[in-house]
Amino acid sequence: MPQRRNPLANLPILRKGGVHQKTRSAERGAAKRRLQRELKATAGPRGPDRLAVNQLG
Repeated sequence: MPQRRNPLANLPILRKGGVHQKTRSAERGAAKRRLQRELKATAGPRGPDRLAVNQLG
């Protein structure tokens, strides 16, 4: 007859389940892509407003 396993030994591995969340780096990457997409959408047909960029620098 096989030896019985300890039923409490498996509990710690079961505790690590739960709601899945994105990592911080994934969240930063998503924010960066979202910003680039918004900037591209607001840019004119010839690209971003170069006059505003040149006046800053």
